Amino acid sequence: MDFVMIANAWTAGQTNPTSKHRIARELARRGHRVLWVEGAGMRTPSLGSGTDRSRMVRKVLRACGGARQTPVELGGEPSSGGGLWVLAPLLLPLPRHEAVRRFNGWLCRVAARLWCRALKFRDPVLINYVPVLAEAMRGWKPGRVVYHCVDRWDAFRMYDSAMMAEMDRRCCAYADVVVASSRELFERCKQRNPRTQLVLHGVDHAHFARALKHPPRPADLPPGPVVGFFGLLSEWLDQPLVQRLARERPEAQIVLIGAADVSVEALRGIPNLHLLGPRPFRDLPNYIAHFVVGLIPFEVNELTIAVNPIKLREMLSAGCPVVSTALPEVQAYEDVAADALRGGGTAVYVAKDHADFVAAVSRRLARPATSAQRAAISAAMRAETWAGKVDEFLAVIKSE
Repeated sequence: MDFVMIANAWTAGQTNPTSKHRIARELARRGHRVLWVEGAGMRTPSLGSGTDRSRMVRKVLRACGGARQTPVELGGEPSSGGGLWVLAPLLLPLPRHEAVRRFNGWLCRVAARLWCRALKFRDPVLINYVPVLAEAMRGWKPGRVVYHCVDRWDAFRMYDSAMMAEMDRRCCAYADVVVASSRELFERCKQRNPRTQLVLHGVDHAHFARALKHPPRPADLPPGPVVGFFGLLSEWLDQPLVQRLARERPEAQIVLIGAADVSVEALRGIPNLHLLGPRPFRDLPNYIAHFVVGLIPFEVNELTIAVNPIKLREMLSAGCPVVSTALPEVQAYEDVAADALRGGGTAVYVAKDHADFVAAVSRRLARPATSAQRAAISAAMRAETWAGKVDEFLAVIKSE
């Protein structure tokens, strides 16, 4: 099968691969051909922001190159027999305007069709991840149209809530089938399109299980017991909780790995709180191997109750116990490896409030998981691979 996936910048998945990046790679790995189309942003860029200006320049340069073949494997070489291409059409970054959204959707659809013809794609399936490009889904025939809903878009503080709610509704309406990544999103989307199916996120289990092989401690990890998080530091991060944890557990080193798209100044200046910045995806198991406990310190709100955090499965695959705030999708994992860990604490603990969160981390610091327990935690994730999730995804596309 051939696929067109409208999503964010392909390069965004090099250090922090998202579900869509993993799905695209898995499809290409199986011999399917994938055209990844980089969509327009869901907010108007600020000319006063150096980051936004740099992003716009890179976008223009990528647009000049047409569709470029890219490696299927991280760090690999493009395959000569087909696989994965990236296209960056030059869209207008003004999502608040209806006319611009319609134009961008039309241009995105036309550009994708032209390159599908050039690459000799046959009736490609369109999978859209970008709500503001809903118009790209209209008139796509032949070929099925899928809306993969992975976030509660109208709950982001950085976006226009009313606009995102409307665009999410249109995506559901235009789709032949909707795939939702969490139970909360499934219930919302099903109200708008009865042909909605639930496919939860997966994990690159083999990659993260490398942590069980006792890799050397990375030089930039501070000495002492490490309590860690990795991923984008964004609006969902409960910064007061992280501050409280660091101050009440001065014997532990609180480590946050990842880029930040919000201000994190409030987290600086605390001696045992370390912002390491992003690290290559290939190196993450080396870090998690030295976490006594992994954190999912998210605020609990409309945005995060719909989140299905991939980091949960990645930490567990690495054998790392997890303490999380009360997110519904994490609560579904509270019994992970319960039999193997009987008497040894829990693999996943969901805290009721800040005090409970700090207390749970303290218990795990006092009683770290043994090597055997970490192996049992990792083994519990073996069935949740991206390969299995793509099997589910393909079954939904073919059956609906």
